[in-house]
Parts: sequence; structure tokens; C-alpha cells
Amino acid sequence: MADDNSMSGRSSSSEHEDQPTSVRTKIKKEPCQPKARKFSVTFKNFRNLPAVKNRGVQSSKFACFGHEWRLQLFPGGYSDYPTPPKGAVGVCVERISTGKWPNIKFLYEVRSPDGNISLQTSGDPSSYKCYSNTSNICALTTRPDIKHRFLDDKRALTISVVLEINEFVPKNPLAATMLKLFGDEESSDVVFEITKKEEKTKKRKREMASSSVQFHAHRFILEHTSSELAALCESSPEGGMNSPIIINDIKAGVFRGLLYYIYGGDIRQEFFVANAKEVIDAADKYGVVNLKLEAEVWYVHSTRITTDNVIDNLLYADAKNLALLKEAVMDYIVKNKKKVMKRVSFKDVPGDIYKDLLAAVSRVLEDSDEDGDDEEDEEKDDYAAMGIGALRQKLDQRGIDIDGSRDTLIAALKKQSRKFK
Repeated sequence: MADDNSMSGRSSSSEHEDQPTSVRTKIKKEPCQPKARKFSVTFKNFRNLPAVKNRGVQSSKFACFGHEWRLQLFPGGYSDYPTPPKGAVGVCVERISTGKWPNIKFLYEVRSPDGNISLQTSGDPSSYKCYSNTSNICALTTRPDIKHRFLDDKRALTISVVLEINEFVPKNPLAATMLKLFGDEESSDVVFEITKKEEKTKKRKREMASSSVQFHAHRFILEHTSSELAALCESSPEGGMNSPIIINDIKAGVFRGLLYYIYGGDIRQEFFVANAKEVIDAADKYGVVNLKLEAEVWYVHSTRITTDNVIDNLLYADAKNLALLKEAVMDYIVKNKKKVMKRVSFKDVPGDIYKDLLAAVSRVLEDSDEDGDDEEDEEKDDYAAMGIGALRQKLDQRGIDIDGSRDTLIAALKKQSRKFK
């Protein structure tokens, strides 16, 4: 259980002469993988923390894997071996309890308030300092960079620390078993046939020739992963068992990727970059929501928004309910407002989109000078200015559906927060 009371302690290493100072922190335990634990440690008023080299500040304590820990931060930089990057803010974990040092790996992550920028660094489990009961100090980034990109509107810095048991733990075999069923003709009970018409020239005559590719699948799996594909099985003659279900509006490679994802496979980055829009269209049509949102991320990061395509991307985002793409378009409009106003016509844009535009203005122009306590109830008031990535992450951590518009995501978070008031 996390403890929010200030603690006092000794230095993270004998070479650091200054005793670490206890500062106001908030610690929150977050969902993580089975053999790991994740804690978000918020250092309040980061701008006011000492900018003196080797002068550490420490968080409140938290319990994990039978030990008590706390985070130490060096906001003014540090000296250690190996020599850290110049001006780098350092972070390490200190074990408060005694006994044998557990075989644990440490991963630190700092994210921008909108969730779109992330920095990660990790600690070697074999490199702890036996004389000080701390892990080696890891470099984050420079103090000016943290102040510019990673503080929230309360001037607080949140560092996520993952403690993972560094022992072999066999994986649950279900995912691998499911993947073995992908394309297994013998056990399948439905066949999809992807047809494509091609124009061929033969002896001065143009003819339309059809080519097709078949994919074998299992209705039971489709019923729990794509209700639309399952419905096609029910509506087709003999349920698609003896006669294939014809699909002619999607490329065979994209459909294969869709099925592969349904069976638990991971899609390669190169495939997303080359086929992001086609994957979005297919996943949207057949109700594979997480695949659609993953493809959306790659589309946003591989597409350069310009005044020539800004309206097309905006209308596409609205039609497919792509909140992240819509946010990227809105941010572009706000940051390039003069150029956009001069060159772009908004006559075909639906009126309800302007609310998203106001949210983008709020994110860009939000006043970050106000300070105050980080009370948990204040979190709900910040939803409107959060980025889509951050909103989706919060919903996913709480087991709530992450598909939908900005308003839908915010409403779901507020509804869930009211349940625990």
C-alpha cells in the first residue's frame, strides 16, 4: 500500500555528501503485467526542487514484493559511474527494508501531460550499491527539458517506476495455442474468399479477370472478436462451411492481417505504415476496435498534415471516429491558424467538430502558471485539456472501452470517477 507521508533517509550513495530531502509526493499503484508492479510517483512543485548537483530529494515509501521502497530524484544533476550525460536529472530506487536484495529490474518512464511524448530508462538489477541499498542512478533528461515538456499544469513531475521480477516465468500458453489455430484448415468451420477483379489486355481486348484467396477461420473465435464477421457466417448459406463467404471490398493481405490480429498475432510496424488506412477501414467495418486504434496511431505518425490534406484528414477522422487523428488535425490547425485561414475552406466541415477545435486551443494556450495541491478530485477537471492518448490510457487502465470521440471518452471517465466518490 502506498504511503503519502514524508519520510527521511540517508543518501543514495556515499559519494553524495548532501542528505536527500523529503518532499511532497503522491504515489499511485497502477495496473501492470503479472510479474511486475507499477507505481506513479508525483513530485510536486518540481520547479522549486533544488538545482544543486548531487542533492537528492526522496518520495514517500511504497511496498512491493515484500519490501519497502522509495524513489530518489536528483533534479540538479548528479555524478556517478558511468559518467552521466551533462545536466541530466537522475533517478534511482532505494530499498528501505533490510535483507537480501531481490532480483528485480527497474524501468522508469516520464510522459508528457498529453501522453504523446515518452522517455524511458532502465536499471540493471545486478548493479545495486550494496553499501547504500540503492539501485544505480539512471539519467532521464535535462532539467530545462523536463520543465518545458513533462510538467503538468500544477508544475508537478510524475515518474512511473516498474519493478519487475528478474526470474524466468513461463507464459500462459493460451495465446500461442490460439495463434496455432490461425489458418488451420482441418479444425476450421468457416471459409472466407477474398476476390479481386483485375483488368487484363489480351489480343487488343480488355477483359475483367477475377483472382481469389481463401482464409479458414473458426466461428467460435469470431463470435468473441468480430461480431460483424460472425454475422456474415450466420447469414451465408450453410454458415460458410461448405461454400465460402465472398468478400470483395478488402485486399487479401489486409484481411489476412485482420484475421491474424483476431487470433492474437502482433502486426509488424512496416505493415501498418504501408497499409494503415486500409487496416483502419477494415477494422472499423468488422468491429475490431483495438486494431483500428493501433492502425490509427501509425497513420497519425506516418502522415504529414498539410493545408492540402487537412480537411480530408479531418473529415476522414470524423467519419471513422478517429479521435487521435482528429486531435492531430486540430493541433495543426491551431498552430498554423494564419496559413489555414488563408488557404483552407471549412464549408464541408460538420458543426460539432468545432468543440474539438476549442479543446485543441485549450491544450495549446492553457495557462500553466497556476499552482495548488494535487487533490484527486482535481483530476476530473483536467480531462477536457488532456490528449486523446492520455485519455485512452486512463480508460484502458480502468478496464473501460477506449473507442469513441473525445466527449465519449471524457464522459466515461467522469462516470467511472463518480462511482468511487
